[in-house]
Amino acid sequence: MPSVGPLELVVTLVALAVYVVPIALVAALIRGRRTRAADPLDTLRHRLARGDIDEAEYLRLRTVLRTR
Repeated sequence: MPSVGPLELVVTLVALAVYVVPIALVAALIRGRRTRAADPLDTLRHRLARGDIDEAEYLRLRTVLRTR
């Protein structure tokens, strides 16, 4: 089995830095976006926009969320 010289070690480390580190950073950013808690008022606005709730229910729930 051939031994690994210092140049091959440097090339390997540079390749890892160029390819693996950016992929890991992107994965961390994506994971951070998914785990971040959604703003309850934004969720409520989306429910109103989709038609899941009517305006009266929206106003009632908005009042409840703002008092907490």
